[in-house]
Amino acid sequence: MSFGQERLWFLDQLDPGDASYNIPLVLRLTGDLDAAALHAALHGVVERHETLRTRFPAVDGRPHATAGPAPVLREVACTAAELDALLAERSNAPFDLAEGPLLRATLLRVTDRPGEHVLSLVVHHIVADGWSLNVLRDELAGRYAGTFDAPPLPTTYAAFARAQRDAGAEQDTTFWREQLTGAAPLELQPDLRRSAARTSDGAFHTRRVAGVAALDAFAREQRVSPFMVLLAVYQVLLQRHTGQDDISVGVPVAGRNDPDLEPLVGYFSNTLVLRGDLGADITFRELLRATRRTALGAFSHQDLPFERLLDELHVARDLSRNPLFQTLLTVHSQDGDRHGVPRPFGPLTAVEIDGGHSQTKVDVMLDVWRSGEDLLTVFGYRRDLFRPGTIAALAERFELLLRAAIAAPDTRLRDLPVLTEADRAFVVRAARTTTAPPTGTVLDELAARVATHPDTAALDTTTYDELWQASGRLAGALLAALPDGAPRIVGVCLPRGPHAVVAMLAAWRAGAAYLPLDPAYPAARLAFMVADSGAAVVVTDDRHPFDGVRTLPVTATGTGQPVRPDPEDTAYVIYTSGSTGTPKGVLVPHRALAARAAWMRDGYGITAADTVAQFAALSFDTHAEELWPALTAGGTVVFADADLPQFLTTPAGAAVTVLDLPTPYWHRLVDDLGGVPWPAGLRLVILGADQVEAAAVAAWRAAFGDRVRLVNSYGPTETTIIATVADLTGADPDGDPGDRPPIGRPLWDTTVAVTDRHGRPVPPGVPGELRIGGAGVAHGYLGRPGRTAEAFEPDPDGPPGARRYRTGDRVRWRPDGQLEFLGRLDEQVKVRGYRIEPGEVTAALLALPGVGQAAVVARADALIGYVVPAAPEAGRDTAAVDPAGLRQALAATLPAHLVPNAIVTLDALPLTVNGKLDRAALPDPEVRSATGYLAPRTDAEDLVAGVWAEVLGVEKVGALDDFFDLGGHSLLATRMVARIRAAVDLAVPIRTLFTHRTVAGFAAAVEALLIAEIEAMSEETAQHMLTGDQL
Repeated sequence: MSFGQERLWFLDQLDPGDASYNIPLVLRLTGDLDAAALHAALHGVVERHETLRTRFPAVDGRPHATAGPAPVLREVACTAAELDALLAERSNAPFDLAEGPLLRATLLRVTDRPGEHVLSLVVHHIVADGWSLNVLRDELAGRYAGTFDAPPLPTTYAAFARAQRDAGAEQDTTFWREQLTGAAPLELQPDLRRSAARTSDGAFHTRRVAGVAALDAFAREQRVSPFMVLLAVYQVLLQRHTGQDDISVGVPVAGRNDPDLEPLVGYFSNTLVLRGDLGADITFRELLRATRRTALGAFSHQDLPFERLLDELHVARDLSRNPLFQTLLTVHSQDGDRHGVPRPFGPLTAVEIDGGHSQTKVDVMLDVWRSGEDLLTVFGYRRDLFRPGTIAALAERFELLLRAAIAAPDTRLRDLPVLTEADRAFVVRAARTTTAPPTGTVLDELAARVATHPDTAALDTTTYDELWQASGRLAGALLAALPDGAPRIVGVCLPRGPHAVVAMLAAWRAGAAYLPLDPAYPAARLAFMVADSGAAVVVTDDRHPFDGVRTLPVTATGTGQPVRPDPEDTAYVIYTSGSTGTPKGVLVPHRALAARAAWMRDGYGITAADTVAQFAALSFDTHAEELWPALTAGGTVVFADADLPQFLTTPAGAAVTVLDLPTPYWHRLVDDLGGVPWPAGLRLVILGADQVEAAAVAAWRAAFGDRVRLVNSYGPTETTIIATVADLTGADPDGDPGDRPPIGRPLWDTTVAVTDRHGRPVPPGVPGELRIGGAGVAHGYLGRPGRTAEAFEPDPDGPPGARRYRTGDRVRWRPDGQLEFLGRLDEQVKVRGYRIEPGEVTAALLALPGVGQAAVVARADALIGYVVPAAPEAGRDTAAVDPAGLRQALAATLPAHLVPNAIVTLDALPLTVNGKLDRAALPDPEVRSATGYLAPRTDAEDLVAGVWAEVLGVEKVGALDDFFDLGGHSLLATRMVARIRAAVDLAVPIRTLFTHRTVAGFAAAVEALLIAEIEAMSEETAQHMLTGDQL
């Protein structure tokens, strides 16, 4: 067997029934067909080519090429209406590599079309390749016509395989190791969640592109081949869709450099991996020169089989994707119009037609054919990953880039256009709203409410008039206490309640901004915030003294006359955690707060009839979302206790109509929906501060339907509370049940841009950084001009002087014009070479039975999961919350690189005072012993460890050792699994090893398979089995 045949055999063992390596040749034959002559012609072809009579049984887990049954031509009658379905069935039916035959030949007589037959020849790739189909077609036609008179074959496939194994390949190996070591997997963001195992169910999109002459002329001018031009363009396309500079593309080659191999039918083709570095700020012409060097180097070292390359590089195994490359580019020298072109077949006319093969070997593949003066680009793709519209847009962008690169090759890569006209129209529609913001301030609006609703309860039982009078008295005292000059900032260090709001309003009416100081913060943190902000006065009580700054009680009075702030004055300062560890004070202007409050009154429907619960810590800007829209609408704000379910049992809590909750806290409540006394008049729940989980939304909908509106809000402090909103109340027609709920569309007078690292818009569906402009943009960071200049940049889509904020958040546009949050750019991690978004793994954990809450973080090149069991009252199976069981369940749905290395069970996830997950407080998992070896602990682990040690040739194997880290590879895997099967008399799929790579995990999986088999048996059979030598 050749190396290529061994790999295809292994892939078949890994995924029995996969038809992605079927190759169909389908000929429509017109004329008076002689069936006996066709049978004889096929028999002659099969006798001449040994591969067509070969099968591949296994002995002790090792495949062997042996002679098998000769394929026969089966005759079937069908109507024209039945033809396509029959062809697809023949093309997509799997082969049995062990039994053969591996050529499926069918002659379909079309009964309602006299004189028409269709010959379907489907061969497995293990015995043939694309070149072989041409040999097969031409020889079959010659034999049928009686004109075939070729000399004996100069060699055999077996001789080729032996020569391949005997060949020294040191130079080729060194070349490829230097080329591909450290190559990154292609992270083309799929539309749908990637499953644990690669599927081959595919579809194809064809686009006709005018300009063969221009491509050929450009290639001649640049002294490159058209293939090199197309490869460079394709790599640019992939870079612009992934944000990666390291792009690897698989390129098939015929592998028949020896002329003696040309007339043979067999699997000779090889796949080269062409890796491009697009990180430098270079032009397309410069990239093309580099691509030429890469391609020529690869072609001169093409004899190293891909399978040997995988072993040499010790490529990590991942069942969800192809190793080393996830996309293929094939540039065909044949005419793409060969389908439909008549050719002689003896006295018959033969036309090659499509056989309905709908399988694809990789995530995305591009075939380029010539068709007269045009190119035909055919994008194949996995249907479980991508929607048709996504691939159609990809094809259009490829054409756009190709034309632009040929027209202006000295354009820098980042400046080549990638947005089509349709893309630009989409972004313009989705990226902004134009409703004009208010011209006044929240204080102006509140003054109007005081005039019209003086005796209405504003804060608990405090009326609007009482609130206004109390704030005016304190403002007078502040005016006397505040020094002249900037900054005019008043610290407010009071518990949540009416007094704190009085102090905030008083600061405004004294011409100052308020700085919320949470009394629960450590004294050192409060002292830093006061000193860093330059606050001259702090309104507090006796329990919270401040050294070196003047303090006033909330009851202080003065004779100063309150003032009216300007919309550009700072309304409040919120300190946010910084990546450097030093908090930064964000300066939010009155005009931004007024714009947000106006939208919230309208978008949330806040009116005088609403009672809004104030639940957030005042140091978190959500307090402004809870307070100011309600107060400027004439509504009532009540202050909730930290124990929200308990508060909702009180008269004040029972009257609440609007709740604004941190998403992690809401997740906790949803985990025990029936145990929360939700108010009868509750009409709106606003979420924010973290990713909303789809499972929680589904549970909420099941309980409340559309009676209570559920809203997901998003926005950093720097853009004033929120910037986008999504309504999650109804079902999502564009979403999948496992999809992330969207973060929605921009608010009034807000612009959003999804950009690459250069600040240029990316196409819809492509991940990028979210940048936000418009009325909500803050002034910047207090006392940090350099950091402000980095985070707040000129807004190219705004008026002169406008700025936008770089959020550092990774998002993409959904087809419905809403934004999808993909995570923080600085939280994306690389584990074992894969770029991982922890939120995807968190969502998968939450979907498992018995899991109430979950979080995932990366530590020391390992992924760690944390789970909190669901409350028993929720009716879930909490017994399933076992770390080993959870990992096993995840391995069935997630790619191997997304399965956490360890899972830790907690009583509760630690939260910050603002209700966000406190990642720093998550404990480290238990690790293996200091020696790095943990002995097998069960009989099953002992059996598995012994077999592994024998197969791998190592002295001892521990319970936590990884098969592949110990030197295992695909063929050793099949040998090991074969011995385990023999030891326990159980059909153990090879893929079990790839999803459970350690001794402990594999042993547990085998035990689970054994238990499942026993449970399916009769009692008598099971008893007999258990008395044997099984696990």
